[in-house]
Amino acid sequence: MKNIKNFMNQPLRKIIATLLAFFIFSPLLFAQSPASLIVESIGIEGNSKTKTHVIQNYLTIVEGQPVTRQQLAADRFRLLQTHFFKDVEVLITPGSEKGLANVTVKVTERKWPFFQFKSGFNELDGWYISPLGLRFDNIFGRGNILGLELLIGDRVSGTRLEYIRPFLFGTEYDFGIQFFGYTREFLHFFSNDRFSQQIDDNGVQIQLSGNSGLAQYFSAAFVAENVIADTFLTMGSGDNERRFDVPGFLSVPGDTQEIRRFVLAATVDTRDQKLNPASGWWGRLSLDQSSKELGSFASYFRLTADIRRYQPLWKKLVGAARLRWGKVSDSAPFYEKFYLGGPNSLRGYEDRSLTPAGYAANIAQGSAELRFPLSRRLRDGRLIGVLFYDAGFAWNDPEKFDFSRLKSGVGFGVRIRLPIAGLLRLDFAYPLPANGNDDLRVHLSLGHTF
Repeated sequence: MKNIKNFMNQPLRKIIATLLAFFIFSPLLFAQSPASLIVESIGIEGNSKTKTHVIQNYLTIVEGQPVTRQQLAADRFRLLQTHFFKDVEVLITPGSEKGLANVTVKVTERKWPFFQFKSGFNELDGWYISPLGLRFDNIFGRGNILGLELLIGDRVSGTRLEYIRPFLFGTEYDFGIQFFGYTREFLHFFSNDRFSQQIDDNGVQIQLSGNSGLAQYFSAAFVAENVIADTFLTMGSGDNERRFDVPGFLSVPGDTQEIRRFVLAATVDTRDQKLNPASGWWGRLSLDQSSKELGSFASYFRLTADIRRYQPLWKKLVGAARLRWGKVSDSAPFYEKFYLGGPNSLRGYEDRSLTPAGYAANIAQGSAELRFPLSRRLRDGRLIGVLFYDAGFAWNDPEKFDFSRLKSGVGFGVRIRLPIAGLLRLDFAYPLPANGNDDLRVHLSLGHTF
């Protein structure tokens, strides 16, 4: 087995490079636009509570402009995604002349607050669920959003209260404010020993993000938070738990670290769907700047770039590729730096086990997946098979990116769409080259890796 994996290591690197090039530079497919009608009138029915202009904000159709059934379906989906309505119908009828059409939007409103169950994952916290979420959407029929969530997850627990005012002052910008309080677990590896450290993080975030037009690609936020890190590391659990003093390079002066920072981001999303995309691009460039002049205990920046491509290959076979790069100041605390290894990073290795001591100021990683349905009888991606290859390297200055130190993993997995919980992910991964120990590692999480 070891010889086979060592033999596969070099060819797989060539295969992944070829796949990445194919996904990125694949020729564009052009389709003839369907015939369209001209909108003669737009009518809205069923909104006894919701203001008419709130519904109009989510419609892209305009009187006197062409419209297609695909556009009507997209507008219906946008209205349903607001959670203001139990149901939405968009009907089209012939107009007064040939080539004209009347559009009627019929809504069934939600009258009361409702409970919501959510699940997901992110690269910092791993998987999480929100077993108790209370939503007060569309307060007074003006399109406001107010939600309270309790989070329980792999490496995180806490609560958050969020208020969003879509289309602020009638513009294409959404205003949001979020109050949060989290407890996170960070893992450290020293001499192959695993330690954990708890971080308490609470504060407020104020954000302005675009929802349409050119503005939809940009967002800006100001975050004020207080972070408290345990002054000890723990090893083991229960009766076998032991505590150790935090090493000097992990400690931060003071009991509470006050952080005040701006976050600027540019995002492009052309995916056909968010949960299980089969085509399109997703990309984000973000800058996170903390400054002593704003009241932070330290000045540092964090810059990340993330590009993802989804390409239909043959029938239901889909190729997915991702490249990610990040850099953060050496002066940043360890909980603002990068980690590598685990189900949401580089599969085939223990969670965060490829991270240098004190976490990494630089990271470069890439992944490629082949996704395919495992059953013809089940629709909507309810049972998906995946073949994957991950590679990456995390380091600190004065080190440089070095291909010879690149770590990689290969394997296969299954995605099962479950009611309420969403997409359950089970991956079986091997490190490359084989480490000669417990090669196979099983990862369980939620959602696609990207």
